[in-house]
This record gives sequence, C-alpha cells and structure tokens, in this order.
Amino acid sequence: MHYYRKTAAVFILVLTLILPLFLEKNEATAVVNLDRVIDASSYLSEIKARSSAEPEADQISLAAAESKIMEILKTEAAELAALNSYSSILIDQAIYQGGSDITQELAAKIDEKYK
Repeated sequence: MHYYRKTAAVFILVLTLILPLFLEKNEATAVVNLDRVIDASSYLSEIKARSSAEPEADQISLAAAESKIMEILKTEAAELAALNSYSSILIDQAIYQGGSDITQELAAKIDEKYK
C-alpha cells in the first residue's frame, strides 16, 4: 500500500510539471502606427481636425485632443489584444522586425464603436 502512495505522488508531480506545456497559449506581439491609425479612423481624424481648426487653438486644447485620442487608442488596443491573444501592442516607430501590423484593424474597430 505504501508503494501506491509513492506512485500516485510521482504521477501527480509529473503531470503537474508537464501539463502547462500542453495548455500554453500562443501569444503574439502586435504593432500599431499611430499616425496611420489617426488617418485611417474618421472619428480620430475628426477629433484631431477639431482641435487644430479652431483659430485660438492653444496648447491646452491640442493637448486635450491628444489625450482623448491616446485614451481611446489604449482602451481599444487593450480590447483588441484580449480578443486576439496579443501579449503586447507596440508603437512601430521603435520596431525593426516582427509583430503583426494591426493598424487598419484598430482604426476600423474605433470607427465601428464610436460612430
């Protein structure tokens, strides 16, 4: 009876060590070009145009518009990352290799949600 306990304990230990290898979720890195997202999204373009079209557009209104755009981008990028199992979403100015470009997908998602 003592051997059965040892065998069961070894089996559970081996199963515990091997199981995460089979349950591992493949996650990828995504890349976004901020300028292209703003140009591709009519909603974000409208926010940017409203802030720069006013004659008395000072640094505060421009900063508020940029803050609102970044808030929208962060929220929608987080939802898109959770939906498509992206481990991270990076701005492409610093990326030289790798990553899936989700610029158009993010712009379409923002327009769909906010229009």
